[in-house]
Amino acid sequence: MKAVVLGFTILATAFPVTVHAQQTAGIFIGQQSAFDVASVRPSTLRRLRFYSEKARAALVDMAKADNLTGTTGEELAATSTANLRKAIEKLIDAGTKAKLDLEQTAAFFAMDLRENYIGQLPFIVFNEAGELNTSQLFQGVYDARASITASADADYLAYVNNLGNEAVSGNTPKPEQPTERAAATPKEEPQRDPAIQAYWDRLTERNGKRFIRVEQGDTLATYAAAFYGDSLRYRKIYNANTDVMESPNVLTVGDAIEIPR
Repeated sequence: MKAVVLGFTILATAFPVTVHAQQTAGIFIGQQSAFDVASVRPSTLRRLRFYSEKARAALVDMAKADNLTGTTGEELAATSTANLRKAIEKLIDAGTKAKLDLEQTAAFFAMDLRENYIGQLPFIVFNEAGELNTSQLFQGVYDARASITASADADYLAYVNNLGNEAVSGNTPKPEQPTERAAATPKEEPQRDPAIQAYWDRLTERNGKRFIRVEQGDTLATYAAAFYGDSLRYRKIYNANTDVMESPNVLTVGDAIEIPR
């Protein structure tokens, strides 16, 4: 994607993009996946289209929020983000019932956007090359829900184990025994996808804060996906950088953007 030059400012991306509805037929293809719509049961296809429409409506509101400032923009952004997340979760569930994998369900939504979306498309549905690609968005929503579920399961198991321990001990507290504390071992860095690691390698630290220098093709969505595992958390980065950003859609090459922890 070519740089966009406004005066002497080089923008990292050319968003938002305005699109008009275009009709396509046959195989739904997007990203690296494809499937034949005729293989999906009509009732399941209706469910996919229903939640895809909900997600499209949330994207329209999200695009509006990104062009607003102040409390109104923040409130609309919070509502539209929650609605988009919920609709995508429902889409993923409908795709699972139709025996579609995550990539195929994301591809279905991408094709639906190309067929039916009218207006400004937020940058969260584009990749670094400026191509329509919803894989990152769907993966982030899927991982976020899985993380919440795993945390809830762990809390419940801890609660059950605690009840069992109290029953065995007869609720009699044991006297504390002196223990030797092992020396703390440094945490190992998690193994990351090379594309994600490339963003982490660009981080610098100043006064306890993390920063990344904007390069061509960067968006807040790619930052949020790289550092939080969820592109829908891009507003967290934007809110920390309103002094250098007028809109979540616009990043200027060379600017230092703070990445909150």
